[in-house]
Amino acid sequence: MRVERRNLFVTLRMLHTAGIEADARLLGERIQVLLRNPDPGAAPLEATFEVTQIVHAANWLVACVVDYYPKSDLAKVWGMIYDASVLR
Repeated sequence: MRVERRNLFVTLRMLHTAGIEADARLLGERIQVLLRNPDPGAAPLEATFEVTQIVHAANWLVACVVDYYPKSDLAKVWGMIYDASVLR
């Protein structure tokens, strides 16, 4: 079975659909990825990647959702997928 690499734009769309605020911005040759921090008043979570690292940006976003939104359906699904891949 071949697993496709994670797509940042699809990931953002999934998060928006789930009601989780996330965004990505192009800053010259870099991509800034932001995720709303669930702690009231806390600054957004953010990271910056080279444009060639767009898959890493999507992976970072997913990892943050799993950590900061563990009760979300997306975190549960992504967690199960991760667990299944580790057990292989």
